[in-house]
Amino acid sequence: MDNPESDPAHQPEHQDLLPEQLMARGTHAHLTGESARGLDLLHQAFVKFGEQHQPAQALQAAFRITMVYGTSGQPALFNGWLARSRALLAEHETGGVLPPALEVAAGYHGVLQLHQALMSGGFAVVTEKAAEILRLGRKHRNADLLALALVASGRSRIYAGPVPAGLDMLDEAMALVLAGECEAIPTGLVWCAAIEACQEIGAIDRVSQWTEALAAWRAERPQITAFGGECSLHTGQILALRGSWGAAIDEFTTSCHRFELRAQPYSAGVAQRERGDLLRIQGDFDAAETAYQAAAEHGCDPQPGLALLWLANGSTDAALAAIRRCLDERQLPAQRLALLPAGIEIELQLGTRDAAERLLSELDGQADATGCLITLAAAAYAHADLELSKDDAHGALPYARKAVQDFGQIRAPYLCARSRVLLARSLLAVGDTRSFHAEMQAATATFEQLGATPQGAAAQSLLQAVGHAEPAPGGLTAREVQVLQLVSAGHSNRQIAQELYLSEKTVARHLSNIFTKIQVPSRTAAAAWAYEHALA
Repeated sequence: MDNPESDPAHQPEHQDLLPEQLMARGTHAHLTGESARGLDLLHQAFVKFGEQHQPAQALQAAFRITMVYGTSGQPALFNGWLARSRALLAEHETGGVLPPALEVAAGYHGVLQLHQALMSGGFAVVTEKAAEILRLGRKHRNADLLALALVASGRSRIYAGPVPAGLDMLDEAMALVLAGECEAIPTGLVWCAAIEACQEIGAIDRVSQWTEALAAWRAERPQITAFGGECSLHTGQILALRGSWGAAIDEFTTSCHRFELRAQPYSAGVAQRERGDLLRIQGDFDAAETAYQAAAEHGCDPQPGLALLWLANGSTDAALAAIRRCLDERQLPAQRLALLPAGIEIELQLGTRDAAERLLSELDGQADATGCLITLAAAAYAHADLELSKDDAHGALPYARKAVQDFGQIRAPYLCARSRVLLARSLLAVGDTRSFHAEMQAATATFEQLGATPQGAAAQSLLQAVGHAEPAPGGLTAREVQVLQLVSAGHSNRQIAQELYLSEKTVARHLSNIFTKIQVPSRTAAAAWAYEHALA
């Protein structure tokens, strides 16, 4: 029988190329979606570098191979190639010391160890190892090592504290990436890790800026399909926050498909969980449950969204058991943060106020530690909800106002509208029915615009139960009263538009109508009229 190795069809691809060329083509193949071919070419490069006694270059090839396995859910192969790298380094050590020519290669091996530690939760190892890689990166002026070490150190500090110092390190890593100083694979790894870390703690400003920059970077390189799943996922998260839910669901669907194509099942599950959250908020409970089930099948825990779905469906015991189980499992503060608001909501609805207060105390600590506006807003919302559960409407009012203000500042219309409902309930309880109607009508309009059917129906029911609002002075509508109140507080048309989710043109039209109805010529006169009629 003929030897199949003699058949050209069985010969390694590009066997006559230099190892440097093989590594370049293998990296390109991986980045453009041909992972199997890329791995084959990188392996050929690794072998040839070894045959030519170029250990530093062989370790570079091994690094790329190992990271492909590490980011595609193949831990056994990741660990196997990590061991090969370790063995190759050991061959060139003398008394535990490497020659200077291999120090950068050792840094890349350290990055692999960081990745392994992060996957297993060994954050103490991360801090020590990242510091050594950072030293090597600065010593050799290697931007890739610097950025990879900085993002690992930053995430470790975010998890263990102090958060601001961790964010500073992420900023420095991203400065290298955005300046174009890093190669494609480290660029994508740093970008995605930095965004994910900020997403966990609610650093929305960074998530938004860096996600937009990642999308632009990929748009300039349309041949690169790597990191496309992450880009769609984070784009979807920003769109969801901003209220563009249809576009967000499309991005999550695309993200899931891209992750599945690149054999990244857990990340595909995250995209399904995000889809489920939006479908639940829209009231499509069956589709949400299907998305959550798909997330679980991909190895991603669909909580806390599934617990909130069970709560909405009346399965209160299941909701409480699930959220408590998740909180027991996750001990790192940054990983608990996404669960705390849901945990507080569920505990309060079930009347277990002491448990809710304990979780709220933890959320307050997280808000203080991170200083992130969305976390501060979530804590304010939870405080308002807690005070209302104790029938202390006066105590709830300042918290509800802060939640409305903070969620409005980060342009989160759904969360802002939910906060308006708490504010309205507080106003009703203290007897201010006119302001109650103004806030509830604004919230209801937002729910209707977004398609948040369950929240919108609940808001309408409350409005109908309370009855019609007392007519406002001057024949002003509820929306005109809101605009006038903001004018009286010194807000510009642009600020009013942002606060009420209107266009500046619409605000100007409201103002014109107000001036006509109350017969005043200017904003100053309108503000004075508002004070005279107890509207400001």
